[in-house]
Amino acid sequence: MAKINQLDQHTTNLIAAGEVIERAASVVKELVENAIDAQATKIQIKLAEAGLSEIVVSDNGEGMDAQDAKLCVLPHATSKIRNEKDLFKIATLGFRGEALPSIVAVSLFKLKTSADGVRGLMYSLKAGEIVSEAMIAFPKGTEITVRNLFFNTPARLQNLQSASIELGYILDYVSKMALAHPNIAFSVINNDRQVLQTFGHNRLLEVITNIYKDEVAKSMIEFFTNNGYFQISGLISKLNITRSSRHHITIIVNGRVVKNNKLVQAVIDAYEERLMGGRYPIAIINIAVDLALVDVNIHPAKLEVRFSSEEELIALLKQEVSQTLAKTNLIVDLSDSKPRENDKIDELSLDEALPPLTETSSQSQEQLLKEPIFIKQTLETDFVKEEAVPAYQLPPLEKIEKTIESFSQQQYTLKDDQIRDDGELKQAHLPLLNYIGQLRGTYLLANDDEYFYIIDQHAAAERINYEKYKRELAKEEIITYEVLVPLVVNFTLSEAILVREHLDDFKKWGLQIEDFGSGSFLVREIPIWTPKGREKDFVEEMIYQLIAGKKTEKEQFLDDLAKTLACKKAIKANEYLEKRQVEYLLEDLSRCENPYTCPHGRPVIVKYSFYDLEKWFKRVV
Repeated sequence: MAKINQLDQHTTNLIAAGEVIERAASVVKELVENAIDAQATKIQIKLAEAGLSEIVVSDNGEGMDAQDAKLCVLPHATSKIRNEKDLFKIATLGFRGEALPSIVAVSLFKLKTSADGVRGLMYSLKAGEIVSEAMIAFPKGTEITVRNLFFNTPARLQNLQSASIELGYILDYVSKMALAHPNIAFSVINNDRQVLQTFGHNRLLEVITNIYKDEVAKSMIEFFTNNGYFQISGLISKLNITRSSRHHITIIVNGRVVKNNKLVQAVIDAYEERLMGGRYPIAIINIAVDLALVDVNIHPAKLEVRFSSEEELIALLKQEVSQTLAKTNLIVDLSDSKPRENDKIDELSLDEALPPLTETSSQSQEQLLKEPIFIKQTLETDFVKEEAVPAYQLPPLEKIEKTIESFSQQQYTLKDDQIRDDGELKQAHLPLLNYIGQLRGTYLLANDDEYFYIIDQHAAAERINYEKYKRELAKEEIITYEVLVPLVVNFTLSEAILVREHLDDFKKWGLQIEDFGSGSFLVREIPIWTPKGREKDFVEEMIYQLIAGKKTEKEQFLDDLAKTLACKKAIKANEYLEKRQVEYLLEDLSRCENPYTCPHGRPVIVKYSFYDLEKWFKRVV
């Protein structure tokens, strides 16, 4: 007796429904995709109890004639493809012909449609069986109603979440589709209350405002790149706009919202060092690619795609996002508002009340140049550079010697690091800041013509140190020098075993170490960038990091080591600085590749507009 049976059509539809229709959001997804494929410009989703009781999706698309309307609910009936060759150039969101039959199999289903806006067809099905059919007057487009979802599959019904959670899934999907198709007006109504509305004006920033509100829309940065194979465009958020989940990084491929962890990770990697751990940007990434270079026939729900030359795409995306951030002023702007035309300014404005902070009495430039000069000594890679600085900017003379000693030990960055390999001066990423003073030994206060700035001195020094150490550690040949008296570093017996195993590795990082026995080691050579007076601290930290390093990739290991050294050796909070130290610090900070955050993502600098200050003091009425 034969054991193999061919399943009937209803059973196969139920199986397909288990793969394609997981929850109410799956129904909305499939119906919305069909509406978009039908060239709709307005799509409305009406829900009762977040879709658990009823889902109605209506559109103003092409609609269907009576023949197509009856065929659309049959398995693998589709207008999107004709043969196997079409599978390799899919230009529509749907193509399998599985969605509607799957929905019909597990619900009470009603379809109304018209292709000419005059005569239409309405028919109802229950679990795949036709219940009624009629000719009706109906505007051009399609309306599909789905009631009592999963009424005949109790296990699936019991696994549905609460109405609020199911509504969240639906809103998340529709929001992403609105971002992918800003030319379409989307409306979501739940229990007769509108919860989402976009207007289809083909303005992505407008859609972002509808979904995320004004604050996010104002903080988005636009970018575009094209390498001949992939065209990538979109919007990414500045550093002051983050979320606790990577879920707000939306990847869109040829109009299709997809899941691709590698592309999402590329965006996150581009923000590396700019955001704190556990914080993620908002990003809308639009990728246009030749249909032959992308495979969408992978997942039943069509959520995943595969690319030809995927690694090239990932590298291009990361590079473009990173370069866009690098070219953007990312100082966190805490200003509440901007001047408006009808704002009235008090007769005595802030600029009139106080002279510019950069003014230096009535002395002429010639008189200033005749003053004594202060010699600043900065450690270079192989020489000492002398730099003249006008004396009128100095602290009292009795503090100069202490200032020189203190600052030379900090060595925020090597001055020759400000010069590129081609000899050109690096571009300053910050405006020219006029130092005002220090708050609680922790925050530096500065201004320019438009803004008042607050700088976290520890985060600033940490950023400067980090970029310096990372550059130095990444060099093929690290410049070292022999210490006059060898440094003695001591370890426990277990640690000493690990140190001995890594003696050759230490040489790569500029450390010449000899085993002195009983857990002691002599350090005879160290990197030239090691701060004077703190050599032993740095050497011990490097050794601990090297013997405890769990990262196998050299780049990641060096990055972690640079972060550790930068943090532990930076200026601390409650550490009072001389004015000259601060000015050197701000100068070095402005030359950093990323002066906006420390290596761990904390803000370095924030700003307030003078307009806000005037509002605080009621100078603006």
